[in-house]
Amino acid sequence: MSRNIETQLPWPEIRLHFTKQTEEKPSSSTETNEPTAVSTLAPVPLDAFWKSLRSSFQGKYNRYINYIQYLSTDFSGGFKVCSFLTQNRTENTFHFPFSPPGPPISLEMRNMIWLVCKRKEWEEVEREDWELLGISFLLTGDITDFKAWVEMTKKEFGLSEDCKRFLTLLGWEEHEPEEDDSILQSLIWYSRGNYESVNYKLIANSVLKEGYWQLSGVLLDSIAKLAWKGEDTLKFLQFLSGFYPEWKDWEKTKFKSIVLGKVPAFVLVRYAKKLLSKNEFSFYLDDIKKIFRGDWEEEEIEFGYNVGFPFDPFLVTLLRFDKEGDRFEKAIQTEISQFPYSYFSNLQVALIRYRKGDFDSFLDFYEKGGRLRFLPIPLYLYARALQRKGEIELAGSILSTLEEMGKTPVFPDEMSDI
Repeated sequence: MSRNIETQLPWPEIRLHFTKQTEEKPSSSTETNEPTAVSTLAPVPLDAFWKSLRSSFQGKYNRYINYIQYLSTDFSGGFKVCSFLTQNRTENTFHFPFSPPGPPISLEMRNMIWLVCKRKEWEEVEREDWELLGISFLLTGDITDFKAWVEMTKKEFGLSEDCKRFLTLLGWEEHEPEEDDSILQSLIWYSRGNYESVNYKLIANSVLKEGYWQLSGVLLDSIAKLAWKGEDTLKFLQFLSGFYPEWKDWEKTKFKSIVLGKVPAFVLVRYAKKLLSKNEFSFYLDDIKKIFRGDWEEEEIEFGYNVGFPFDPFLVTLLRFDKEGDRFEKAIQTEISQFPYSYFSNLQVALIRYRKGDFDSFLDFYEKGGRLRFLPIPLYLYARALQRKGEIELAGSILSTLEEMGKTPVFPDEMSDI
């Protein structure tokens, strides 16, 4: 990754200077578990001490801030991505230790470096080396030392805003959100449930264009919560589906359950045929049919509406609304909140709005009805709504066509006002 797009901490200083040591050095009784030979090394050759630690970090992983972008991954291409944010504790908890993408960390040398730093036997350190020291504690699971390193950073050098945001995600700081268009800030909003403030496009671009695919967990969880919707989700789902053959069974089940009803049926069918075996695809197609209720296309069957109902389901919708009123409408609203792309549910809402006399809202939901819009009752009510909106010519054309084809719906007497 080139330096101009690499996420970096906005720190101007290259070297960090410790404050002068005023208190006495810790007594030997408090350092029984720490290497003592280091204190006799004065002056300490900086390059020799840091060389082994630096070699464990390569490429885009050599910056402290970038650790958030592979915090809980195992680099398998699966869903082990930011699991502490996506609340998948059953199958994918945030475990220690991790291994960095490079040679193993020399714990002996790292611990010696840390002891010298705590004793302030150096007057200054390179900022990037100091960052790597902190990362090394996280990667090896030494959380107590990492917290001590954070406190020392805060006391000696102060924390940048991005540092505070990062620590807020870990639950160790309470950073007040500000107007900021950064990935870290979006993750803070996300972790606090303020999904409207999350910049999903920024995170998606980070995944799709800059290679930070480990943030996919946040995007997938946002789709599941219906916090992120629209065409941008399709590009991301297409990208994520490329890893499908490598996933475990629970990962595949989660993926299918999330995308079902969150994107249009045709897109699901097209991707499912590529991803699934014939047997899996057969079951998945059945699930799609149950949710979309007819909006699929197979060459051997004629387009129509057939889910085993003895009556036209749209007539049933109108009759139930007349009888049950708000209670039935709330049930439909719950259904559409779970499956926003369900053409049947959108048309049910449209019919209810028509019955309530809200013709503008009817037209909005009618347009989301896919191919089901052209079935007799929805199409007939569409023509009647157009009449009420003054579009007489188009409405008349639709009504006359229904009449010629013998498709004009017949409503019960109690619904004569339709």
